[in-house]
Amino acid sequence: MQKNIAETIAYEQIKKAILLKRLLPGQRLTEQWLGENLKMSRTPVRAALKKLEEERLVEIITNRGAFVYKPDMKEIKDVFDVRILLESYAAKMSADHIEETDLGKLYLLLEEEKKSYREKNFEKFINVNSEIHLMPALITKNKVLIQQVRSLIYWSNCYIILKDPFYERSVDTAMNIPEHKIIVQALEAQDGRAAEKAVKKHLNTTLKSLDDPVSIFDV
Repeated sequence: MQKNIAETIAYEQIKKAILLKRLLPGQRLTEQWLGENLKMSRTPVRAALKKLEEERLVEIITNRGAFVYKPDMKEIKDVFDVRILLESYAAKMSADHIEETDLGKLYLLLEEEKKSYREKNFEKFINVNSEIHLMPALITKNKVLIQQVRSLIYWSNCYIILKDPFYERSVDTAMNIPEHKIIVQALEAQDGRAAEKAVKKHLNTTLKSLDDPVSIFDV
């Protein structure tokens, strides 16, 4: 039991450090250094790194060690290209079937999203953002679509955790807040084409925000 508790603590603390941008993509994570900082042995740290590897937040390379995962833009774009296809389709299909309870939940989530920015709570934002994006698929009641969209959201959450400039934004400057509202309003109007277009625009905006800045010395 004590072993499981130590593993959970190590996992939560390392993940929190990644969420708070205290550990950055590409940074090496040695079991000894982490253990010393967490005041625990290497065994629970090793187990925590394995779990974080499953979430694509850590990469373990044979004979080199563990690193905070550093995805390239080709990988990120590939995932978002499929998200755009499936989520825009889900938005279009769900517009005719959305109910008042669905809209109530979506508007509540929009308020929770604003709250996450005010509180500077990145983990809360990740969870709320995921729920907003999954809702159209849930409304369609298409089990295959729901499963695929949920999987892609889970997959791309690691990119958002690692690369999204959450702490540089506020309620007033975060583009995702008004863009999410436009999606919800299109669904409320039962305008499938507008909802489809809004989702495409929003996910492309998100993808652009994850891109690496171009150096002024690049030619």
